[in-house]
Amino acid sequence: MARKTDAERLLELEKKMEQLKARKQQVESRMKEKERKERTRRLIQVGAIFEKYFNIEDVDQAEKIAFGMKEIVEKHREKLISINLEKAREKGHDYK
Repeated sequence: MARKTDAERLLELEKKMEQLKARKQQVESRMKEKERKERTRRLIQVGAIFEKYFNIEDVDQAEKIAFGMKEIVEKHREKLISINLEKAREKGHDYK
């Protein structure tokens, strides 16, 4: 077998670099798509919870209520996050 010239090796390496670049782009695209789907799912879940507990179906109403509650939530965030939902539901605080 004949040895490859430097020019042939260079072309071969450039071809491999292009293939790797294409694979990298595919992986990045899959990751971005997965992140978008996860965000969409999270937004749907949060919206459903907001609708459930506040009986809101209109986007304008939801935004007004969220804006009105923003300061309260910021002030009491840690306390609200630490609520044990199971215990609260047992005590009858489930506002379905």
